[in-house]
Amino acid sequence: MSAKYNTRRSAGWWRAVCRAARAFRRLHAEQVHGWEVWAQANRASVPAEGPLRWVLTLDGRRLAGRHLPASRGLGAGERS
Repeated sequence: MSAKYNTRRSAGWWRAVCRAARAFRRLHAEQVHGWEVWAQANRASVPAEGPLRWVLTLDGRRLAGRHLPASRGLGAGERS
């Protein structure tokens, strides 16, 4: 009878360990999701083309876009 009692106790212990591990996995998934949402909310949208401009984000205004260097016009006497 003690072997049967020991088996029941062992099975109950493993169920509790598995339940705790499942809870920790869920908690970790929720934390990862929260950080991902936070990171996406604070990301400024960067346009593919266009000049630099200020974009409003949750942190405030950020500079977004691409730096367009001044085009250098080549005259008739200038070489590239």
